[in-house]
This record gives sequence, structure tokens and C-alpha cells, in this order.
Amino acid sequence: MKQSTQDTTAALEAAQEEFAQKAWDQKSTEIDLKISQIEEEIKAVQIELTSTSAHSESRVKIDVLKGDLTKKTQARNVVISSTATKFKDLVGQDLTPTSTDSQINVLYRRKQEDLEEAERLLDGTSKEITQFEAKLNTCKEQLKDKKKEKHVAYGKVMEICGDKVEEFPDVLKAYEDRVSELKKWVGG
Repeated sequence: MKQSTQDTTAALEAAQEEFAQKAWDQKSTEIDLKISQIEEEIKAVQIELTSTSAHSESRVKIDVLKGDLTKKTQARNVVISSTATKFKDLVGQDLTPTSTDSQINVLYRRKQEDLEEAERLLDGTSKEITQFEAKLNTCKEQLKDKKKEKHVAYGKVMEICGDKVEEFPDVLKAYEDRVSELKKWVGG
């Protein structure tokens, strides 16, 4: 058994010596180190891929937004060109792509205020017209009444004067003179 222990010890020592000569321990450590470096590189590549993917998505979004912006700019230009003349006629200023909403809103408010003022004037004028129409109707009624009175008076004159209508002014003068004399006599 001694021999077998010695053989085993010798074999163990030879294996340890061979292990030490071949530097398996060091090689194992180097391999583990290379594996961890490669894993780090893989992680870095994955992060870069993720970042590149995110950048790609952002570029796609930017491209879509640029397309939308181009379409909206073209649509705005079409609207501006189709309404520019009418806008200038209504507001008195040119409508341009640089006109801001606040400028347009200020102009709109001014026109709205002008419209409200015009509506107030219209209401006042309408009331005045209604009053004048009422006065006109009253005057028409009075005119009708005066015409009736005239016809009645003409009828009485015709009764008194008969066929001598031409003499009416002289007859009227005579009656007026007589009334004056009577007033003087009564008052005097």
C-alpha cells in the first residue's frame, strides 16, 4: 500500500506539476476574463442597437412630421391664396403666411366691433324710421280729414255762391271785412 500511496502521490505531484506548467489556472482565469469582456462588448452592442433603433424611430417620426408639415404648409398656402383678396377687401390688410393668429384676431375683433356699432346705428335708424312712418300716417290721416273739411266747405260755398264761384274771393273778402268791423265795434 505504501507503494500505491507513493504512486498516487507521485502521480498527483506530476499532475500538479503538469497543471502548473501548462498554467491551466491562469488560462482559465484569462478565458473567464475574455468571456466577461465579450459579454460587456455584447451589452454595449445591444445598447447601441437599442439606441440606434430609438434614433431610427425618431428619424422616422421626424420624417413623418416633416411630411405633415409640408402638407399643412401647402394647405395653408392654398387657403391664403384663395382668401387673400376677400381678406384684404374685408379687413384692409394683406393676408400673408407670416400673419399670426393674434394679428388676425385683433383685426377680427375690430371688424366685430364695427359690425356691432353698425347694428346699433341700424337699430336707432330703424326706430327713427318707425317714428317718421307713424308721423307720416298721422299726417296722412290729418290730410284726409282736411280734404273732407275742404269738400264740406266747398259744398257750402257752392250752396251760397251757386254758379258764381269766381266771385268767391270777393265774397270772402267782404265777409272778412264785415267780421273785422264787428270785432272793432264790439271791442271798441
